[in-house]
Amino acid sequence: MKPSTISVFSLRGLALSGIALALAGCAGQSYRTMSDQQLQAAYQAAVQDAAVAEPGEISRNLTAIVPGNHALVWDNDQSHVLMVTWTAWNGYDSQVDTDQQLSREIWVTAAPQLQQFCRKNSDALRLEQLLGLPPHNGKTRFVELWVQPKDMFRPAPDSEISDHEAEVDFPSSPYIAISNEYKAWFNQLRASSYGDKGYPWTRLGYTYDWGSASHVGLSEFVIRPGATVHVKGVVENAAYCH
Repeated sequence: MKPSTISVFSLRGLALSGIALALAGCAGQSYRTMSDQQLQAAYQAAVQDAAVAEPGEISRNLTAIVPGNHALVWDNDQSHVLMVTWTAWNGYDSQVDTDQQLSREIWVTAAPQLQQFCRKNSDALRLEQLLGLPPHNGKTRFVELWVQPKDMFRPAPDSEISDHEAEVDFPSSPYIAISNEYKAWFNQLRASSYGDKGYPWTRLGYTYDWGSASHVGLSEFVIRPGATVHVKGVVENAAYCH
């Protein structure tokens, strides 16, 4: 093996070892007893780990957004599904029970799953871990939105939302059409996601839970810019998780 090749593999091995140690430390120690420095180190390790998506990290239990999925909350005619986003922005407060056209994309999860989790553990830091957010991120309210499934996609190489898993790479099948626009969006986000101020975007359809050993959080979706949603409610953290 050439010396340069040895150097590259050695450096990568050291980097992966460091990530593994940081994540193992987080999993082995309660987040409640970790210092801010330890939390930041664990979060940055998660960001670095998420940068490389591997086949062994694929989850086959992603939430499928289909009318037959009774674990979801649907409106009366099953044309809209209830989704939720966690935010510190108070602009939704005055929009409750109104239709709103989105000027930007919104990342969401299925409403019942997030609420079920936080009713068992309402600690803000644990929710930040579950959703792949930085520690002490300052989110204060949950916003529930009625959304048409056609207005959402899974932020993964195969963006369909009706199945239970996502692949590591763009589909090679000629029967699955992935637009060049979507590929450009995806690749641009991937290029900007894993720096010092990045996020542990898994690209596999679920949030990176940096507080659990499996790192598999909740199924995540993106509402497209231009979509019209109905703001069902805005609820502060304590009340939503009560």
